[in-house]
Amino acid sequence: MFGASSSTPIARKVLAAAAHWHVELQCGGADPAALQAWRDASAEHERAWELLRRMDGQLGAIPAALAMPALQAAQQRRRAAAKVLAMLVAAGGGIALGQAGLQSAPWQAWTASLRTAPGQRRHVTLADGGRMEVNTDSALDVAYGATHRRIRLHHGEIMITTASDARPFLVDTPHGVIRALGTRFGVRCDADDSTVSVYEHAVEVRCAARPDAVRRLEAGQQLRFSASGSEHVQAMSAHQDSWLRGMLVAADWPLQQLVQELARYRRGRLACDASVARRPVTGTYRLDDIDAVLESLCASHGLQVTYFTRYWATMAARPV
Repeated sequence: MFGASSSTPIARKVLAAAAHWHVELQCGGADPAALQAWRDASAEHERAWELLRRMDGQLGAIPAALAMPALQAAQQRRRAAAKVLAMLVAAGGGIALGQAGLQSAPWQAWTASLRTAPGQRRHVTLADGGRMEVNTDSALDVAYGATHRRIRLHHGEIMITTASDARPFLVDTPHGVIRALGTRFGVRCDADDSTVSVYEHAVEVRCAARPDAVRRLEAGQQLRFSASGSEHVQAMSAHQDSWLRGMLVAADWPLQQLVQELARYRRGRLACDASVARRPVTGTYRLDDIDAVLESLCASHGLQVTYFTRYWATMAARPV
């Protein structure tokens, strides 16, 4: 199971109390026993504290509060608590903590602990010995705890090779939750949906709006899903992991699709004029120099690229 859920929003006064406890704990003024008693007083208190924990230290430290005179320190703590409260409300004051899927606000992607820029890829060795490859323009957090291993993918693409471990391995996206069943699998998270592709063994998928409905995927299968539901399970596309080798393989793709994929690896805006959007393209393209790929496409397909600025380009038909 993925854990119990609650649909009841957390009351603002409870979030405010959690923010206060967080600040006092950082400043050294909190009694741990009193804090534990507050957490134990109700399930809602514990949910608010769990929300703080899930924010993974992104709230930051309280600067120099203890070194200030008493009145100034109190004012600093109130300001700090107000900031924490604002982040708590934005992060999940009105959503269920156990709900399937990561309710990702923009600030979570901006402050993610692991990010790649457009065109950048990274290899990460996880704490349990597993491996993770991170593709271009991605933002995620790694949260390993005593009872689970969790990756929170805010946007972008990753490839996971899990290590043997008794703790469940979960990947959250804004659209649902993926549970690994001893596997190698890829997850891509776009604005409207996520796609999971299984290369070894199997995974389970739960959409955010239907956490009780489980879809199981075996090796060679992929599934696209949104917060509201999922499509039919399909066979995995060929060469889908070619980005791991710095390549993009197109097999009779519409030019629009190829341009959209290339745009992920290049800063700025790269568009395709509607007059050439449906032209079929087949080829293998290197991802480390997108401008060189565009030049090659222009030479081989009678196209041209118009640059409005260095970071704003449009591919269109070459004038006759």
